Order: sequence, then C-alpha cells, then structure tokens
Amino acid sequence: MKSMRKKSSPDPESKSKRSNDLFQKRQMQIIKKATKLFMKKGYAQTSMREISKATGIDISNLYYFIKNKEEILFRVFEMIHSTEIDLFEKQGIMSMEDPIEQLRTVIRELLDFGYNYGEEILLLYRESKVLPKSMRKIILGRESQFVTQIEDILKKGLERKVFDFEDASFTANMIAYELSLHPLRGWNLKKYSKEELINLLEKHVMKAVIC
Repeated sequence: MKSMRKKSSPDPESKSKRSNDLFQKRQMQIIKKATKLFMKKGYAQTSMREISKATGIDISNLYYFIKNKEEILFRVFEMIHSTEIDLFEKQGIMSMEDPIEQLRTVIRELLDFGYNYGEEILLLYRESKVLPKSMRKIILGRESQFVTQIEDILKKGLERKVFDFEDASFTANMIAYELSLHPLRGWNLKKYSKEELINLLEKHVMKAVIC
C-alpha cells in the first residue's frame, strides 16, 4: 500500500518575496528605460505612453508599478544616493583610520561610480528642479548627507594635521562636484581614458587638501 504524502503548501513568505522581487525588477526596468527617454527628449517632453512603449509594459499595468513621471524621476535619484551610500558601507570607508586613505578611496570609488551611472547623475543635475517640493527636499537631504561624509573625512585629516584648507564644508562640496566631472563634462574629456582621468582627478583633489 502506497503511503499518501501530504503536499506541502507554498510558503507565504517565499511567495511574497518572489512577488516583491518581480515588482522591483519591473520598477528598475521602467526606471532605466525612462532615464534614457528623459536624457534624449527631456523630462517634460516624455509621456507615460512613450515610457510604456519603451518598456513593453501596457500603460494600465505601468501605473501598477509607477504612479507617475515624478515618481520615476524620484526613484532615479533614490537609486543614485542609495548606491553611493552602499559604496561607503561596502568599502568600509568611514571606519578607515587614515584620512588620506579614506579620501583616496572615496575619489576612486565615486569616479568609477560616475562612469557607471553617468546618465542618471546628469539627469539629477538637469531635472531635479521639476520634482515637487516634498520630493526635492528628500533628494537634497540625501545629497547633503553624502557631502557631510566627505566633510567628516576632511575634518579628521585637519585634526591630524595631514590636510590643510580653509573651510571643510566648501571643500567637501567642491570635491563632490569634481567627482561628477565625467558625467557633466565627459563630452569634452574623450581624449582621456577612464584610468587617466581618475588618476588626474585624484592628484588634483589630493593636492588641494594635503599639507
């Protein structure tokens, strides 16, 4: 007599995770396709119908994943900042003892990041002003958080007398801007290879702050 095996019911948590993973995958697909359209046509000139066509997702289904264009743009900026924060955490930058090593690591990691997310960074500079005030406040707050981490490194180097500059906040903001050089000025820097540009920028930044 064959033993009757009771079929195990699907794990609700596993099913929920698969559903959530699919949702996030679809959102990322929409964000990437929309970013390319925003860069090509401009944010204001891009319609949700065009985003639907580019992603291959029916417009009625598109609104299930994304409420509107503003949310797409907000998610692009959110992705930039979360990736930047992850870089600091994964590389253990803020726990490094030597401020010079910290700053060099920040420069190299963020410049490499700029090559991978150039379109998104340029979009941040070009279109962040179109976001509603509430969303823009969040984005600018996260941008300030990133600059503050650079500022903390500079202050530590100043305390240990290995850095020399007048104002930590101003210097941190200038460094953050320089780390976006390739996305913002890449059209005029084509004669430099990626490694050449990273080396030049590293030397330029370090020369400006090292005693």
